[in-house]
Amino acid sequence: MSKYPCHGRFILSIYLCRMDKEKAEEEKLFIRKIFIDEIGRLQKEGFYFFSFIMMGQAIEALGCFLDDKPLKAKAQSSKRFSKSLNILMGNDYRAVNNDHWLYDKLRNQLTHSFVPSKSLLLCSRKNQPEGVEHLEQLNDRLVLVAEDMYEDLVKGCEKLFGMIDRGKVPLKRIAASPEELGII
Repeated sequence: MSKYPCHGRFILSIYLCRMDKEKAEEEKLFIRKIFIDEIGRLQKEGFYFFSFIMMGQAIEALGCFLDDKPLKAKAQSSKRFSKSLNILMGNDYRAVNNDHWLYDKLRNQLTHSFVPSKSLLLCSRKNQPEGVEHLEQLNDRLVLVAEDMYEDLVKGCEKLFGMIDRGKVPLKRIAASPEELGII
């Protein structure tokens, strides 16, 4: 028996802290490689439409890192999408997602049918209507500019990374690393 009874608990707490740091870094790497890098590659190659589909999914998935439920928890889609917009992406997105509007028009319609809502005008900076900015209305349609939305998504990811580093969100168990998925 140790002369210092707290010694074993101290070593265990250091070990658990190291494990949490490794888990946090794995979580951030996963988000960086899958959400940021992959969507960025789509846009770089000019696949803006598909980047909107992936961004809708990524926004929802980021929301799962903000709650204490398992990654695959049922009936959390709209809640996680909204939580992600509200916490990570800011007031402009919160305003357009009133009553889950953006969730329904962007995430749901594109994910389930690949058909955009007539309430949205999806564009890139190359074909953005003159004088109209991202998240503004044009003829009763919300303008979403792919590159602007991607930049906001990246900022949201960076905000989440800070929350992870400060221990403000629970760490999740991710089944496969980017290496195991063949991404790295």
